[in-house]
Amino acid sequence: MTRLQLLQGGDKEGVRRQRARGRDLTNVLQELFDAAPRVALGPGGRFVVWSDLHMGDGGPQDDFRRNADLVQAVLRRYYLNAGYSLVLNGDIEELQRFRLGAIQSRWQEMFSLFEEFRRKTDLYKIVGNHDEALRCEGAPVDPSLLDAVRLTFNNDTLFLFHGHQATVFFERFNDVSGFFLRYFANTLRIPNLPVTYESRKKYRTEHRVYDFSSSRKIVSVIGHTHRPLFESLSKIDTIRYRIEQLCRDYPAVSPRARALIEAVISEYRRELARLWDKDREDGLRSSLYNAQICIPCLFNSGCAIGKRGVTAIEIADGAISLVHWFDRARGQPRFDGEERAAQRLDSTEYYRTVLKQDKLEYIFSRIRLLA
Repeated sequence: MTRLQLLQGGDKEGVRRQRARGRDLTNVLQELFDAAPRVALGPGGRFVVWSDLHMGDGGPQDDFRRNADLVQAVLRRYYLNAGYSLVLNGDIEELQRFRLGAIQSRWQEMFSLFEEFRRKTDLYKIVGNHDEALRCEGAPVDPSLLDAVRLTFNNDTLFLFHGHQATVFFERFNDVSGFFLRYFANTLRIPNLPVTYESRKKYRTEHRVYDFSSSRKIVSVIGHTHRPLFESLSKIDTIRYRIEQLCRDYPAVSPRARALIEAVISEYRRELARLWDKDREDGLRSSLYNAQICIPCLFNSGCAIGKRGVTAIEIADGAISLVHWFDRARGQPRFDGEERAAQRLDSTEYYRTVLKQDKLEYIFSRIRLLA
């Protein structure tokens, strides 16, 4: 029996146990939601959501080191200058591998930058599973640490939390995971990239958050799985839909436009094949949040330790966007997911690409009508 069959109900006893765990985790998410402070998102409000920086001690096992200069420049020269409030959505410090003092010593400029956001715009620091020890490391305990935040947009809600709360393993065995990472993974040079738990667990985490969000007709913005999501769609989903749309457009356009469509589809197919080979099971499951219709209620900011750059979620001026920042000096990203020109950051070699964007009113209208 395949894993896909198991997910679809082939193992009745396994399904029963999964449902029981799902009910427990739903209660956890509901308590998290009820306790989250509310922040009004006005018409001109601007927030940027980053997660999973995994800042370490600057040594070879520090996954943040690769993109540190990029992240710092983007935060200071783009988001701070544009008046964005900063949401750090968990796993900012890698406390399961490194001591807090070593992290703070190495990344003093980053911590100073965070405080600059707090003074000039606003800073919301949400705890993840890799940095929840912040509540017991150092003194005094930072009273501004949060488990979640609720942004209120008109009568609708965006629920921002790290996402590990929807994972059975991390709810029960986070301390064991930290012991393994600090004393074994560091020694064996096992990185946080790719995600250190298998794609089946990643999918279940997303599925639980999706079910919780769609049933309450809210938008949830998480991190944790390191997989960027927009409107509940993975990269594989998005590519499939674009290929289908281009095929529909192809008969009605000019010969010159057809040549462009052919080139774009070829690029999409190469990227789809790469993603499929990378994780075939993830490709099979990518659209299984709902068998009938996909509710656009789940978003994920991805991570800041990617090989080809970093991703973030922007919530600004009544819209929400998934953006990708990359360093052109390290080479163009293999595939940016969109035929839009990259925006250069001042005179640097850093570029911003909007992968997907939609109006919040449109997204919430779809959720109300479809969920």
